[in-house]
Amino acid sequence: MAGSDSDDERRPIRYTTPALAPNVAYLRQPPRHYRVGAILATILCFFPIGILSIQSSRKVTRSVAIGDHVTAIAASDRTRLLIQITVIIGGLLWFGGLLGIIYMSTKNS
Repeated sequence: MAGSDSDDERRPIRYTTPALAPNVAYLRQPPRHYRVGAILATILCFFPIGILSIQSSRKVTRSVAIGDHVTAIAASDRTRLLIQITVIIGGLLWFGGLLGIIYMSTKNS
């Protein structure tokens, strides 16, 4: 009985982690690059931040090409945020310009 206890003590404990399938990364869809939205927001709304969104969308494409999915996802989220900021600022500028035109046309009358 004592011999069986000592045998168990000498046996190393092995901790294993579940193995992943070799092509798990290929099963996921690549993140969206939002390039069309970035270009339209740049042209129609507010170009300084829009240019940053275009550069960020290019970073998504480059990161996917080299297989860096973490950077690609972060750049995709940043691109979407920059597009939203561009549209909001551009909308405010267009609305303010329209109000200014209306105010100036009624003031001179």
